[in-house]
Amino acid sequence: MAGSKETQRIEESLELQEIDQNIFRSIKLWKFTRGVGAFGGNIIAQAAHAATKTVQVGYHLHSLHCYFISFGDVEIPTGIIYLVDRIRDGKSYATRSVKAIQRSRCIFTLLISFHKPEINQAVLQNKIDLSRIPPPEDCQPVETRLQNYVNENLDSIKPKMLEYLQREIEENKLNAIEHRNTRSKRFDQSSNYETSETYWFRSRAKIRSDPAYQKLVLAYASDFRFIGTIGKAMGLNLTGGPRTSMLASLDHSMFFYDHEFEVSEWMLYKMEAEAGKEGRGLVIGRIYTRDGRLIAVCTQEGVVRVEPETTSKVVPKL
Repeated sequence: MAGSKETQRIEESLELQEIDQNIFRSIKLWKFTRGVGAFGGNIIAQAAHAATKTVQVGYHLHSLHCYFISFGDVEIPTGIIYLVDRIRDGKSYATRSVKAIQRSRCIFTLLISFHKPEINQAVLQNKIDLSRIPPPEDCQPVETRLQNYVNENLDSIKPKMLEYLQREIEENKLNAIEHRNTRSKRFDQSSNYETSETYWFRSRAKIRSDPAYQKLVLAYASDFRFIGTIGKAMGLNLTGGPRTSMLASLDHSMFFYDHEFEVSEWMLYKMEAEAGKEGRGLVIGRIYTRDGRLIAVCTQEGVVRVEPETTSKVVPKL
């Protein structure tokens, strides 16, 4: 397991400065090198963190629903301002809404609910059969699979694609979340047109054991590779085939059904592409512990646009 640098990296991505009552500011924002704006999981986790800071001890985050309205600019010195509205504090549930503001405009909204656990209630907890899924020790990190592919095909990879793959390799090495695909160790396009994708993931460093903070890190991690499941299911970006001109999250929801887990331990993320049409796609994901216990259910709709047949330099907009 990696050390303090990785711990600092992910905790910096979640930390906030309290400006006033119910008003918080991001300290650090992270983006993909190929991305237009701040990583969506970063904004989700920060907004959820802002809301969590306004809730009494004893209430646990159980669900969140958010919309990405515009891209978050990582270059603005003032970062993102999070405005928390304390909608309700009930005996069993507490509800908050959060607006993320940049340049006096709302770029993101979150509705989030907290619940006081109720004992002696009926329980239904499904478990996943892991017998046919290779353990994480038998799966390679994403960056290793990509590097092996580059090494084996260096003479045939076009310069533009090689540059893209090298960026992907470096980005995955620096990612605070490690991912391992459960498919073959060999990177290829065999998974295209399949509607499901399964990854093992964990934080590269030990995260503080506070269950509320663990959920923030899980929310951060839940946005990685999620909407991309639709692109693969549609067979986009195959050699000689249609290519995506835009792949971006529109909304994201999470439902938590367990409070006892460690994001620094291996977790399984099973993603299912449910539908795709008219430039949109829907994905449902389920997150399990190493022993198959269901932790959270996620849904996400996103923009999935294909490049027009005629080459165009116009930057797509929502």
